[in-house]
Amino acid sequence: LPKHHFLKIGASFRFRGGSSLPQSQYAPAHWDSDESIRRFVLSPESNLFQKLCNPNESGECQFANTVSLDENLECYGRECRVDDVIVIQVKPGAFYEYIRQPCVQLSFYDNAKKVVTGYSRHIPGIGRRHTHAMCAHPGKAAAARSCCDVAEADISEYNYKMEFHGERTLFDTTELQCTTDGGRVCDANGLIADNPAVNIRTTYDNVYPSQNTMFWTDASCALSLKVRADGLVAIIHEPAANAFFDDETVPYVDIDNTITFIRVPWETDEMTAEEIFPTVNNTCGAGACSVTHDDACHCEVTVSESAVFDSLPSREDVLSMLKVGALPPESFEDDAVTYTLSETSAE
Repeated sequence: LPKHHFLKIGASFRFRGGSSLPQSQYAPAHWDSDESIRRFVLSPESNLFQKLCNPNESGECQFANTVSLDENLECYGRECRVDDVIVIQVKPGAFYEYIRQPCVQLSFYDNAKKVVTGYSRHIPGIGRRHTHAMCAHPGKAAAARSCCDVAEADISEYNYKMEFHGERTLFDTTELQCTTDGGRVCDANGLIADNPAVNIRTTYDNVYPSQNTMFWTDASCALSLKVRADGLVAIIHEPAANAFFDDETVPYVDIDNTITFIRVPWETDEMTAEEIFPTVNNTCGAGACSVTHDDACHCEVTVSESAVFDSLPSREDVLSMLKVGALPPESFEDDAVTYTLSETSAE
């Protein structure tokens, strides 16, 4: 996604009236009436404010049910400090929910970072600790801010200088904030709230993983596959070990606890038409993978990227071979991304 994608061509906003709760994403129900919740409030000087308010000649907002941006907007104030938004307050009692454009999220990626969640019992001399961990893409707004060594060595302040409740950032955004303030992102020995009055705990207690708050660490995380005897696969996360205590992997991506298996298109044998995949019967692909305690195969994953075409393809070739779309190039005009049209076609 482009930087500040909520300000780019095609971004849409749905009017929520007086409700601050989103429909397409999750937020705890009590946030709607809790005045201590920090909301993302637009400045009247903001270009986005003008689009959503749509003021008449007397300056009164004329709210539309849906607003779609037909041009890229410059960020203003706190808009420049966030990577994503969920619900925006335009005026008191007037909220819009940001509807992100469809975007493919790949299951495997390079340089995965460990993210943590959970809130342990109180530990004398330490306080609280996280309990669970998994992987996240550092280039995606997938986890919340946390910063170590600002108040105490190896202790992380979670939701550090957050802009609004429910905020998620890129890893680089969190790291820049920490280093600017003399801290660092780390896989901490303990957790404290940056501002207890407006904070949320990192309790890992929801059956829906996307509804649990994760926080960035600087630790690495490996992505791999578990292959069952029937060819179904599970995506496995292997977070780096914490230096101070034993944390657990989030169950649905843990090699021993996952029950989330999916089908993938394996190659087939030309003679038998049977699928070819690692099993204990072929020593997990002739040793390419390792055998697990429950007679499945655990396989490392390598991500490779290459150009599909080396010359201008036909329309049919594009539609048949390219499966991952992208936002319009003009959405990236102020990013460090350059598109060059090398050839043209009437198609």
